[in-house]
Amino acid sequence: MSRFAFIFLIYAVITSGYINEILSCQMQKLLTESKYFRHALGVLLIFVFIMLEGGWSFNDEINKKAENDWSSGNVIDTLQMAFAIYILFVISSKSKLMPNLVFFGLVLVIYFINTQRNYYKQRDMITEAQNDKLIALNKSLFVISLIVLVYGFIDYVGYQQKEYGVSFKWGTFLLGTSKCAKVA
Repeated sequence: MSRFAFIFLIYAVITSGYINEILSCQMQKLLTESKYFRHALGVLLIFVFIMLEGGWSFNDEINKKAENDWSSGNVIDTLQMAFAIYILFVISSKSKLMPNLVFFGLVLVIYFINTQRNYYKQRDMITEAQNDKLIALNKSLFVISLIVLVYGFIDYVGYQQKEYGVSFKWGTFLLGTSKCAKVA
């Protein structure tokens, strides 16, 4: 599975908070009242999904020595990557609507291009030069998406500092609250 497809799957799972209504009352209370538990659960979900793919490793040479599955993947590297992806998720969640939509749109386009490129490449339907151009395009779009992500985050920090004034707190801003102040 492509890592970009995986990222979309992660976002879909993490943001589908309606599932907690079928859990026990104690679990619902824990999920509702403990922002730390919610964040730990988010990292755990990403970790589990990466491990279902066989785990990810920082060292491709060692990774290629044996076939990996959910029971033999690199747990340490995968946990580090899960944490890093979750940090990106948290940062991307701290943005106004338009930068957020642009960021997710760019990530979706990167996924589409990369998946189609892989399809063509595996079937010898593109030349090396075309493949290299698509890889370069994806790298450029990735850089643009990171710029949009950082812009959206900085813009939202300013927006929240203006809205909350002296009661603005970084911990609450980054880790979240139970409800948004202006959402009914």
